[in-house]
Amino acid sequence: MTRYDRTLGLAALGSLALSLTFATVPSAHAQVNVFDGKNFAIDYGVSSGGPDSFYSLSHADATGSATGVEVANLSGWKIDTMGDKVTLTWNKGDDFMNAGTPAFLGFKISDTANQLPDFLGASVTNTAYTPSTYGNLIEGFTPSQVTFDANNIYVNLNTSMWHETPMASMGDPYRDTIALSVTAVPEPETYAMLLAGLGLIGAMAKRRARKNLSA
Repeated sequence: MTRYDRTLGLAALGSLALSLTFATVPSAHAQVNVFDGKNFAIDYGVSSGGPDSFYSLSHADATGSATGVEVANLSGWKIDTMGDKVTLTWNKGDDFMNAGTPAFLGFKISDTANQLPDFLGASVTNTAYTPSTYGNLIEGFTPSQVTFDANNIYVNLNTSMWHETPMASMGDPYRDTIALSVTAVPEPETYAMLLAGLGLIGAMAKRRARKNLSA
């Protein structure tokens, strides 16, 4: 009975260790370092909505940094990335109001250097409103205006606006930001770490089981 209890306890310990390993290794939908230390491109442009119809009006090459702003001013916007986050902030140099045409007027973030992981999703995170505080979602913009494919994230500003002086139903100076959270496929090194961890746990469990049986 004593031997059975020890073996059972060892099995439980092994199961717990495996659970912790899976919990601590990012899955396909967990946080992944998408941008830091990696090269990518940001374009401000237009599109008719058809395949491959994007036309760049302004372009910037960037390297992701957790401590610095990637692009200080691209067509009036500051673009900052950190880990799996992207923040676009209007520099408030002038008023603007887009009237809904063309079909696409905004930003494209692209993996032109083939260094970013494949994108799985991009969602707006600053949907709650904080009064009298900058950083609220820009006026006229909706989360559905963010789209993506494996290599590109599109932020459509064709119905967005910003006014320094508030106007009825169409102007709020504190709505100046679009904050995004990006999900991506984990890099191969992540899976290598997972397999190494599982191998180590398996070897330890096997060694302890042999020692327990011999006792």
